[in-house]
Amino acid sequence: MSNRLKLAILCAVTLQNASYALVRRYSRGYLHEAYSASSALFVMEMAKLLLSAVYVVTSDAPSDVPSGSPLSKYAHLVRHSAKMAVPAVIYLIMNLLGFLSLGHIDASTFAIVSQMKVFTTAIFAVVLLGRRLHMRRWRALLSLTLGVVLISSETSPASAANVAASAASQLEAWRHYGIGMGAAAGDVLLSGFASIYFERVLKSVEETYSVWDRNFQLAFWSAAIYLPILIYDNPTDPFVGWSYVAVACSAVGALGGVLVALSIKYTDSILKTIATTGSIVLTTLLNAAFLSGPLNLAISIGALVVVVAVFGYNDNGDR
Repeated sequence: MSNRLKLAILCAVTLQNASYALVRRYSRGYLHEAYSASSALFVMEMAKLLLSAVYVVTSDAPSDVPSGSPLSKYAHLVRHSAKMAVPAVIYLIMNLLGFLSLGHIDASTFAIVSQMKVFTTAIFAVVLLGRRLHMRRWRALLSLTLGVVLISSETSPASAANVAASAASQLEAWRHYGIGMGAAAGDVLLSGFASIYFERVLKSVEETYSVWDRNFQLAFWSAAIYLPILIYDNPTDPFVGWSYVAVACSAVGALGGVLVALSIKYTDSILKTIATTGSIVLTTLLNAAFLSGPLNLAISIGALVVVVAVFGYNDNGDR
């Protein structure tokens, strides 16, 4: 049953990672839907908050939360949640950057560029945690960077498919590309810092809280931050422009938060790596098949380089 559970989580993480990029790209870049991103993110965080609230009460994981009624447990977690305000703000910016990026570049390029978070996480681990990386891992990070650069160059407006375009079209294409890649780069940089910060909080020896406790605190702060932005964006009708695709964005995003918690508890780095690389391949193929995304030999080679680099970095044969 344990192996079946791990396999189910592996498949779910792979599908969720691919679906979240594709559905946002379909919504913003294909349908050009104009609903507020903050509204989708608020609904997503509320779903995470409700699910985490259930597991806070039912989970038997070690926790400093005192026994008592569910309300008293929630109150305790909120009173001791100040540390989670920092990643909540970071994830807010990251999610908004993700929506912005996928409105300007295709989903496969975004998914592959997003793997640079492995690089930024490693750099922050070295700088903030004082870790030492084996030379093999530095080589993997270099390969990862080269693969992302190759794909970025192939999907840029300077590629052969866009050479014949007019000057005005080229300028507009470069504007979209610059906004999309700039937003993706910001998302990657913040992701690296947030991962290390969240790890330090989870592994703190000063206090003991379960993953669900921390998810509850994070969702609480995220929802509290999104709510005023949601109202500011559309004071009279915060959910104007919503569609089934917007609902899907929120649902798939909320599922991601749940799967992260489950993968931390039940899987290991090898399975996470397989899920990540599987989502890259799936996103690239589905993006080309259904959203007119680019796919040629150079992009395929670049994606393969990224997949191999991610596997190489997460190989625990030596440290």
